[in-house]
Amino acid sequence: MNPNPGSSISESAKGRTAQTKKSSLRTLAQNLIVRARLWLDKLLSFPYARVAMIFVVGFAAGVVWQSYGSGVRTTIAGWSPYLGWLAPPAASASYQRMRADLVAARQSLDKLGNDISRLEAQGPNVPRRRADR
Repeated sequence: MNPNPGSSISESAKGRTAQTKKSSLRTLAQNLIVRARLWLDKLLSFPYARVAMIFVVGFAAGVVWQSYGSGVRTTIAGWSPYLGWLAPPAASASYQRMRADLVAARQSLDKLGNDISRLEAQGPNVPRRRADR
């Protein structure tokens, strides 16, 4: 027997109060969702809103894919062997050679630009070599 019968009443009352709070929060959330949907229905039709949301989510996914693409592709490709086609391609030897050639070309263009700037800074009275070939 419980020596303090009032404590069991207060515990059950607390349980009902907690249950009531949970159900009232659930009801409040459902009401908010219904209100938001009704407001959206007044603003624009639901099929149009669905298409707009798909577009916005797709656009955001595209931006994220462009920003973090190679890391995301590598992660997704690691999930399953069937998703291996998503992995970024490995750099080939010809790509590395082409990249080195482009770096060398860029350096010679920079050097040529510096030489031209230096000659222009010397002024018009400096004799220049003519290319009569």
